[in-house]
Amino acid sequence: MRVVMYTIGRPCPLCDVAWAQLQRIRGRQAFDLERVVIDGDPRLVVRHALRVPVIEIDGREACFGRIDEAALEAALLRGMGPGCA
Repeated sequence: MRVVMYTIGRPCPLCDVAWAQLQRIRGRQAFDLERVVIDGDPRLVVRHALRVPVIEIDGREACFGRIDEAALEAALLRGMGPGCA
């Protein structure tokens, strides 16, 4: 499973929390994890700028903004699932 978290280059407390949550969950589940800073890509800025962090699971958006860790972990266990924001 591949998980991508889209974030911004400047300080983002929600992004920091979401990244820490992903790291904790990754200690309990195996998945590939990538952090993408959207600032250099105008398409990503338009798509995600007002909603960071945005988490995708296997290419499908799972959640964004303030992340509920338990719901995110459940989505990862299912392999995907909206509603973890």
